[in-house]
Amino acid sequence: MEKLSLGVFNFMIYVPLSSDSVGIAEVKPDYRLYVMAPLGEITDWDAFKAKLMQLKENGVYAITTDIWWGLVESKKDNQFDWSYYKRYGAAVESSGLKWVPILSTHQCGGNVGDECSYPIPSWLWNKDSAENMSFKSESGYWNKEVLAPWWEGTATQYDELYCSFAKNFADKKDLIAKIYLSAGPAGELRYPSYQNADGWDFSERGKLQAYTEGAKRDFRLSMQSKYISIKKLNAAWGKRYKNWDEIQPPGNGDSFFMKGGEIDTVFGNDFMQWYQGSLEKHLSRISKLAHKHFDEVFDVPIGAKISGVHWKMNDPIMPHSAEYSAGYYNYSQLLDQFKESKMALTFTCLEMGDTDAQTAPYYSSPKTLVAQIATLAKEKGISLNGENALPISNEGGFDNVAEMVYNFGFDGFTFLRISYLFDDTGQPTAELPMLANKLPSKSIPVTFTVENVPAAHGVYLIGDRGEIGRWNPVDYEYKLAQREKGSWSGTFRLAADRYYQFKFVMKDENGKITWQQGPNESLTTPATGKGAYTFFW
Repeated sequence: MEKLSLGVFNFMIYVPLSSDSVGIAEVKPDYRLYVMAPLGEITDWDAFKAKLMQLKENGVYAITTDIWWGLVESKKDNQFDWSYYKRYGAAVESSGLKWVPILSTHQCGGNVGDECSYPIPSWLWNKDSAENMSFKSESGYWNKEVLAPWWEGTATQYDELYCSFAKNFADKKDLIAKIYLSAGPAGELRYPSYQNADGWDFSERGKLQAYTEGAKRDFRLSMQSKYISIKKLNAAWGKRYKNWDEIQPPGNGDSFFMKGGEIDTVFGNDFMQWYQGSLEKHLSRISKLAHKHFDEVFDVPIGAKISGVHWKMNDPIMPHSAEYSAGYYNYSQLLDQFKESKMALTFTCLEMGDTDAQTAPYYSSPKTLVAQIATLAKEKGISLNGENALPISNEGGFDNVAEMVYNFGFDGFTFLRISYLFDDTGQPTAELPMLANKLPSKSIPVTFTVENVPAAHGVYLIGDRGEIGRWNPVDYEYKLAQREKGSWSGTFRLAADRYYQFKFVMKDENGKITWQQGPNESLTTPATGKGAYTFFW
């Protein structure tokens, strides 16, 4: 089908290329495709191995697995049982896939998509009071799915876990491709702000989590360190506190986040800087421990995940309040900590679009958010991996993922999860071939040449798949370079052995687009080597 219309999407990220560019690597040479394993324990190992081998045959590089703290250290402190995961590693190794363990120090159960129940070890709660170890929301709800970042014992417990993992899996260093650290609820570096058990429903903002005595004490100490004297704090905040103990987190989250409310005051900024800063300090602590135990043994990237909190972004009354409640106040500052901690980053919701960006009550812009995070990661030189947030059951979702992965510098994509790729009998579902088709790991360079081009400011490729812009030349530019008068050429990395439809467009100095007339061009890329295509305008 011919595609001659412009402006198909609301998403307006412009990626200019230099005039001498000969193309961009839409499929990075080292891009990898991953699949997330089941949350729960494997009982039929033969069936599991058969699925892994099918993943391997379909271009998947590695399987990503939660290593549940509640399973390996359930009995008592420093008594570990790795037998299940040793068998697991052997099964992955026999399939030919690589393995990405996630040291999951959070609870399984209670979050979207959870299909198992593994609380964190129960003996932990004898170490200290819940006021220091857990979370308490603004509505008074207690959450124990993960240890609070300001409890001094959190780092000690993680240190012991990481040390034991390194000792027990040193013989699998050739199998392990990456290691991820769970840094909060659902394995994400955030606060447990959006909990159904706390009365939250999508797309509400979520609840602040700073109301335990441990959290309030940490906040006060942080303010005391910043202002030194209560007099200086009062001058900055416009308050009349007599002592540090009077300082409290926001009393009402709705009024705090209201546009023009406390969020826009010095107090609001100080609170949010501390709130996010606690997550940054947590990432710094656990990353140092992980590098200490893993770098010499495994010599692989270590990473953590940020959640795609995409709703309320454009809310006219409480803009960004869902992100702020989760602890995401300044993404650039947060990613600076990833860079400083030498951590790879995984980000979610790549399958979604911005169709509800201005629709109440959602005001949801996941595509814009993904582009924002990816752009920051690229600027800071941080390795970036993507995930879907919800199940993908149609080509449109996979197309959205491919568009973001290939145009925004993602090093890989992890599909959540394997249970959607196989039915109860172990046979592939329709999603497996879609995944293999849209997000393959293997790519080759393909050179496109256009001859007899009239005078033009620039000549560009645009086409049907995510890696060539999904017919959207306004937002994506794949520029060819002028070799001589009337002749333009560019080399792009495209998926190997895939069918493409495409056209060429010209742009003048004002950005006006002129499309190549006639039917779409088409090409099936070679399975190996290089590809080439020549078109006469």
